[in-house]
Amino acid sequence: MGLLNLLNKQKTLTMDDLSSINELLKAGLSIKDCLFLIKTKSNNIIIETIISKLNKGLLIEEIMIDFLPKKIASYIKELIKNMSFSESLELSLNFLNKNLNNQKTIEKNILYPVILLFIAISALYLFDAYGLDAIINMLKTFKSDFSSLTVLRNVFRIIIYIFYFGMLIIMILIIYFSKEKNIALMYIFVSKHIRNSLIQVYFCEEFINLFLICLDSGYKTKEVLNILKALHNKPIVSFLAFHLEESLLKGNSLKDASKQIYFDETLSKFINVAVYTNDFSFILHKYLTLCKEKIISFTKKIILSIQISSYIFIGVIIIFVYQILFLPMQMIGNF
Repeated sequence: MGLLNLLNKQKTLTMDDLSSINELLKAGLSIKDCLFLIKTKSNNIIIETIISKLNKGLLIEEIMIDFLPKKIASYIKELIKNMSFSESLELSLNFLNKNLNNQKTIEKNILYPVILLFIAISALYLFDAYGLDAIINMLKTFKSDFSSLTVLRNVFRIIIYIFYFGMLIIMILIIYFSKEKNIALMYIFVSKHIRNSLIQVYFCEEFINLFLICLDSGYKTKEVLNILKALHNKPIVSFLAFHLEESLLKGNSLKDASKQIYFDETLSKFINVAVYTNDFSFILHKYLTLCKEKIISFTKKIILSIQISSYIFIGVIIIFVYQILFLPMQMIGNF
């Protein structure tokens, strides 16, 4: 029983723990008081370990990185180099929440039709691999011509192979571009050869989202760019921040600095309008709204295409399987 309890103990603080710490820190409490207030049976060992290290004189910035979930540690370990733990925690939570919301929106819309199509293709593959040969061998005893059935079977096999090969290629690309260097090279290639693509819109939207989170938190433009440059877990955001800052350091205005091939042309237009208004943040939020509409519109088209393909394919499978299963009965009746 003791071993089971030990295994059930947390190895890191939860996101709820960190959200609670963030709120308590904003209320003006010390980090020790925050840790004491969020202590539970599950996180008791972690909290005691952190407090013990604090009592030995270690800084919270040096301690906490070992007790954070990976998804937020990747933000905090970069931000904490240039700001306090409380500041890096709040920004990281905001960054992570924004990123998760965007991912959930896309996954929620695309996941179901993709799974539906995968199930339909897999069902046909299993029927072809384990059921169709027995039926064809039975039909051969009637000495009839089933060449059309063989052709249809080959067509379905080609569709199956194309689908699985396509899925394999997509998985390989996802793995390949998950590496920071590779995704940056991909973005540079797309920016140079496919202007105003959805890829550019997506990453510029992400950049402005994080830019505004920092701006709305009270940071100046130069500070914001330094913060975003440090986000090595967000290579495109870091890349865009670097090039924007580089252009500003050359003496260019913000509207001129944003007129680079790496930035969405629409973003440059919004920044051009924003610099002449009294509410820079408001105009950029409107840009985010426009980007979101573009992404949703494109996603809906992809989803509709996948759904229609799935329903058509499922319908064809049902008709095909139905005909195959009833062919022996027809042959017996004719015989």
